[in-house]
Amino acid sequence: MILAVDIGNSNICIGGLVGSAITFTTRMVTRPRCTADEYAAEMKFLLRRLAVNPAACEGVIVCSVVPRLTGVLAAACKRLTGKDALIVSCELDTGLTFRVDEPAKVGRDRIADAAAAAAHYPLPCMTVDLGTATTYNVISADKAFLGGFIVPGVQTSLRAISAGTAQLPPIAPEPPEHLIGANTVAALNNGAMFGTAAMLDGLADRVETELGQPLTVVVTGGLAPYIMPCCKRSIIYDADLLFKGLALLWERNHN
Repeated sequence: MILAVDIGNSNICIGGLVGSAITFTTRMVTRPRCTADEYAAEMKFLLRRLAVNPAACEGVIVCSVVPRLTGVLAAACKRLTGKDALIVSCELDTGLTFRVDEPAKVGRDRIADAAAAAAHYPLPCMTVDLGTATTYNVISADKAFLGGFIVPGVQTSLRAISAGTAQLPPIAPEPPEHLIGANTVAALNNGAMFGTAAMLDGLADRVETELGQPLTVVVTGGLAPYIMPCCKRSIIYDADLLFKGLALLWERNHN
């Protein structure tokens, strides 16, 4: 089994990979000031609850969008497994070419999502990852990473509007019952859900027009099941897209 670690701005997701299969996933809160020893202790506790022996892992792969924690989590994983981590970057064999201005600055999560999409779905393809930021990646028919779009995530936007206004309350997003919000909470929630869906539909239509080919759209992230019913396009939901990308990158690079 390979231990896969995805370091995000809000959460750190941990998964077990056996070939292309994801055998388990768990998560812990991202805390920028934690040490490698502290993260190792928390990971050991989480893995023990899942009856996973980290010392039996054959390798480790780390994907990070928090640079200051990349080395910290890699060190924590080495304490647990005894293995040096493979760190995701554009310099790995991803199966993609990069037609962007600065490939080294492309988010590592975006690389993993794009690599998985290019391997598993019809191209051209656009992936949408609904996290702290909502990231869109466009992959051409010849497996080139063309770039994409980055916008504030749904929950990030809702927190910002609540913090920046006097009368709008903080809310947790949920599936909308109707299109038009009949009260303040519903208006906030529906604006976030249908607004994100309309943006997704609109960007996909424009990308499809620019490429001149039918576009596959693959969505991942915890809020995707809420937003997909609000979309007009046909959309594929893949909860494990990023971990599928990490499995692929491990297979192509661990030797």
